[in-house]
Amino acid sequence: MPLNSPLGWVAVTRGMKQNNMNEKKLIALTGGIGSGKSTALNILKQAGFNTLSSDQIVSELYENIEIRKLLKELFPQAISGEKFDLDRKKIAEQTFSDKEKHLALTDLITPMVMAEIIKRTSDDKLYFVEVPLLFECEFADLFDAVMVVTREKEQRIDSVIKRSNLTKEQVEARMLNQFDYDNSDLSSYMVIENNGNETQLKEKVLSIAKSF
Repeated sequence: MPLNSPLGWVAVTRGMKQNNMNEKKLIALTGGIGSGKSTALNILKQAGFNTLSSDQIVSELYENIEIRKLLKELFPQAISGEKFDLDRKKIAEQTFSDKEKHLALTDLITPMVMAEIIKRTSDDKLYFVEVPLLFECEFADLFDAVMVVTREKEQRIDSVIKRSNLTKEQVEARMLNQFDYDNSDLSSYMVIENNGNETQLKEKVLSIAKSF
């Protein structure tokens, strides 16, 4: 059954819910662009916790020739040559400037990512999973708990500009395609305010992680 079909997606979500009935726990880690969620995930990894990154899984999926063929249908200018060479920068530019392209890419890749998460967490252990589109794709209920990394907007913008060499306007455009963390009720989740230094972030992240 194709994972990017409606029935395939139903099978994935059912499988994830069934897995959560076991002893293991799946904790989602999310936050807006530039919030520091990847840093938080690395803190957990360095501390010896089991971690998974959705972004890393996406990067691995992009190496699959069959997936590149599917991507070429959506982004013909970003895939070229007999080996379907992929220009990730062009895909990023198109998805963040074209909402329909963004949704199409999400619909294609998301079920595959979630299937990989299920496969890689098949044992009964505690896992922390970085899921950037957790709220956009309504995944929160599939996890046992949710950790949300928040940060002041201007700090997030500055961080992304420095790491990705983007303009402020480009960063703000990407933010518009994301869940509005600044004006949403996050009281049901474990919120980690990342407005200090990395040592302070580490203390907050590990304090919550050790509670599971």
